[in-house]
Amino acid sequence: MVLAAVLEGCSGDLLKPHLQKIADTLVQPDVCQEYQQAVYLDQLLSCVDVLLSLCEKDCCSVSLQLLQVLVTVQSLSTEPQLTDKAEQSIVSLWKVQGLATVADLYRQHMDQLLQWLSASQKTWTSYSPQRLQLQVIATQSGPVIGEFLPLLMPLLQNCLDPERDPEMRLHIFTMLSKLLLDATHTLDSQGRFCEHLDVFLLELLLPNLVWKAGRTAAAIRTSALSCLLALLQGGAITPSQLLAVEERLSPQVLSALEEDSQLSRLLACRSLSTLLKLIGPSLHPDALNNIYPEVLKRLDDSSEQVRGVALRALGLWLASLGKDYNSQLYSQHLEVLFQQLLLHLDDPDSRVQDTVLEVLKTGSGVHPALLKQEVEAMRDKQRTPVYCDKLLQHIHSLRQDTV
Repeated sequence: MVLAAVLEGCSGDLLKPHLQKIADTLVQPDVCQEYQQAVYLDQLLSCVDVLLSLCEKDCCSVSLQLLQVLVTVQSLSTEPQLTDKAEQSIVSLWKVQGLATVADLYRQHMDQLLQWLSASQKTWTSYSPQRLQLQVIATQSGPVIGEFLPLLMPLLQNCLDPERDPEMRLHIFTMLSKLLLDATHTLDSQGRFCEHLDVFLLELLLPNLVWKAGRTAAAIRTSALSCLLALLQGGAITPSQLLAVEERLSPQVLSALEEDSQLSRLLACRSLSTLLKLIGPSLHPDALNNIYPEVLKRLDDSSEQVRGVALRALGLWLASLGKDYNSQLYSQHLEVLFQQLLLHLDDPDSRVQDTVLEVLKTGSGVHPALLKQEVEAMRDKQRTPVYCDKLLQHIHSLRQDTV
């Protein structure tokens, strides 16, 4: 409070010779990271604002230090008004330097910022300000973060080591999920995320999906699944890249279908659905046959939402069966699937029945004779034959079309 008042009472010319020392003092950890009270952070922010106001373009020489202070204020603040004020100060910082956007400011300093964070990363916990600083930098810098993946990935790799603080890993995965959902404007802005994909999947993500006892471990698996789904849906992985890692990825996702957490099971089902959309027709028949039995179990899930997603996943599975899938050779697999789906065609919920009917219609194009045989065997065992008759009519129409 005193320093801010003293600075405000000075002229820019008087401050200029001391600018470096003032900025170096403000950025010291015991000055800008030790206290989280809103009043203190507000005064720290006032010091930066005074320097920007009085010294303007002379602040170019201490731009890094001022940005570090502003990032820290945002990371520690719990007051939205104070956070907004710090963001406005960042705008002032890039404007006094004649830069065009906040991205230009971060591009100018990203190398030093990531090295600044990396210097202490071995001691991080969920309570460390550095973890919050990383979140502010990664989210605010937008496409710039994608230009510095060689520096970012080792930092993430260390933070997400399964032996590190669990709460910290939860927060990091949450941050990554948000970034990956908008990958083309963040982590993959340069189209270079593919160069780090093996490390990201095999060393960061999959080790955190390995089952361990305890609620915290379960929460981490859920957050890792959320991150995986964001990766699959956000466009940062191409079908060819996904195909190359599918054999190592699928077992972990299939295992997650048995999680106690409803959210984990839901995320696993959605991940498998997205995987099938992206590479289903390219999968080897053996890989496909490993998937459906586990998804089929989810039709008896306690969650209606999980059941619905599992049903749609089975529809995508059937739609993935191309010319490489010999329906005669694998007829036993299809028979099991058809029989189980037909049981759910008699579900008390008409919405479930409608969904199952559409899934079975997809299956009718794979092995119509087998499906017809199974429907006829099941028809008289159901409460009402209406849906079976609709399906038989559909199969008949397919035969008419081929004549």
